[in-house]
Amino acid sequence: MDPRLFPITLSFCVAVMATPLETTMTDQLRPSETVTEAAGPKVTAAPRLHCTDGSTILHTTDCTMGTPVSYCFKEEPPIECDDGFFPSVWHPDHCMEQSTCFPLDAVWITTECSNGAIPYTTKTLYDGTLAGGSSTVIRAVSCSCATDQWYSMTMQDGSSQCDTFCMPYESCPPGMTTSVSTNEFCATATADVCHGVPAETSYCQCADPTGIPVYTEQPGATAIGCV
Repeated sequence: MDPRLFPITLSFCVAVMATPLETTMTDQLRPSETVTEAAGPKVTAAPRLHCTDGSTILHTTDCTMGTPVSYCFKEEPPIECDDGFFPSVWHPDHCMEQSTCFPLDAVWITTECSNGAIPYTTKTLYDGTLAGGSSTVIRAVSCSCATDQWYSMTMQDGSSQCDTFCMPYESCPPGMTTSVSTNEFCATATADVCHGVPAETSYCQCADPTGIPVYTEQPGATAIGCV
């Protein structure tokens, strides 16, 4: 092909492609055809939660993230406990709760503070009628040491759990000695990281490693010695 003819041929093709076809509306539509506009965007709603077996929809929030969640919930009949037990709940897994029975003298139920601790919250574990018809209220207190005392965890002979004792930092009573605790992290960290945090802290402890602190009767009392 002659190269001089190529631009002319290309221009002719473009001109033909760009020229609209001259037809009328009557030519484009047959009498039996109608014009239908395209439907706009449509939002499809999520399928609604359908509950069966007498359960209802419960709207709540996730126990960790706080995001809204909905699920089918069915009220279970009240749990019946034997004499000497009270109904409550336990958590077998994360965000799960299950009814169960606990003994009235369970070791984890703290009704009063001891060993120098003071109560800071009270929670009602049960308020109702137990087996046998007795009306009972079971409360548990949470205890804490005063700000000028520290926690000493000690496991006594024959015990399967640690006991918490509130011990003074200074002015150690008879039977106690002054010890010094070093903040290992701040000992090697830069000054700006541990600004205001003492590198060493003095505290009292029983002179005899097997000794047990003793207190007066009133809650929050400071230890008066060791035995």
